Amino acid sequence: MPRSETVLQVFVASPGDVTEEREVFESVVDELNRTWSKSLGVRLELLRWETTTRPGIGREPQAVINSQIGDEYDVFIGILWGRIGTPTSKAESGTLEEFERARARWKADPSSVEIMIYFKDKAIKPSEIDGDQNNRVQRFKSSLGDEGVLHRTFEGIENFESLIRAHLSAVAQKWSKGQSSSVHSSSTPPVVPSGTDAVNSVDSEGDDDFGFLDHLDRYEMSMEQMNAGFHAIADATVSIGEQMNRRAAEIQEIGEINDPQRMKDARRTVKASAEDMNRYADILDGQLPLLTRSRREAFEAISKALSLYDDFDSEDTSQIDQLGQSLRSMVEAASGSLDSMRGFKSTVGGLPRLTTDLNRAKRRVVKSLDEVVAEIEATINTADSLVGSLP
Repeated sequence: MPRSETVLQVFVASPGDVTEEREVFESVVDELNRTWSKSLGVRLELLRWETTTRPGIGREPQAVINSQIGDEYDVFIGILWGRIGTPTSKAESGTLEEFERARARWKADPSSVEIMIYFKDKAIKPSEIDGDQNNRVQRFKSSLGDEGVLHRTFEGIENFESLIRAHLSAVAQKWSKGQSSSVHSSSTPPVVPSGTDAVNSVDSEGDDDFGFLDHLDRYEMSMEQMNAGFHAIADATVSIGEQMNRRAAEIQEIGEINDPQRMKDARRTVKASAEDMNRYADILDGQLPLLTRSRREAFEAISKALSLYDDFDSEDTSQIDQLGQSLRSMVEAASGSLDSMRGFKSTVGGLPRLTTDLNRAKRRVVKSLDEVVAEIEATINTADSLVGSLP
């Protein structure tokens, strides 16, 4: 049966070094459309020069893109990393020219367009660094603060995905209330995004039956799993710390006696230390995928719950208040874990290079701790963003 829905056109502008982010953005839009087209009556139409424009002739390539994309879109998304892009006759790059066109619309009518800018904060391979391009990105980023433009920074693709999901949820809620007159209304049959297979369609239909409280229950379950993972890592860290202290005392005691046999004992103790560290790394490597999955499921559940929040006419905000408190508590606990993991990584990295086995174990533990630290940082960043998007 046909139904009415609000179509929001979203234009993504970026140089060519954030291809992965553009692809993830498209997958998030497809996923959220399967929820919003029914629950909020909102559907996103993604505008990208790769798929929206066609070959043409103009003063320059950017002019062709501008004429075909137009200025009727509702949301402008800018993504930058280490490159500003190719200069045009009007701006330092096509991306910046597109941003200036969007900002000019906003200045003329703030309700006409949403503008969201994201900067990737991740190390670039030395062979791929262009100092001039990177400096131009940083100057543009600094200029935004001077001009009152709020932007967000992300470190990895998972953090970006979480941010986009949360922020687009907030935008969809706003537009579902009819706060802008430039939306495009249509009466269409249910939309299945291209590339969605039959299995995904069935899953999304089942998920459409979930309500606000169902998604909160899913969030709580995922949070319990995530907390269990963090507790397992914390317990293992305390245990390995105690083992390392005990082994260090044994080695020092043995080393004070100039005896070949005692030196053999010392080597056995060092080997045991390496085995302890490898077992610790096994625990970290085993828990990390569970943490990542639980975090994604928890924050996806929150995003979907927020998309349904406007169904309630009641002024009772207790559920949202509790959710906000839960997220803030998560940030506080995760921040403490982050400091602990960073401190322990420094301790492990500072161990003396005694044997090959120990050196390899050290390197493995440091690598695993880096991944855990990145996961904790992603959790903190996403939770912070969700707190900021709560009604």
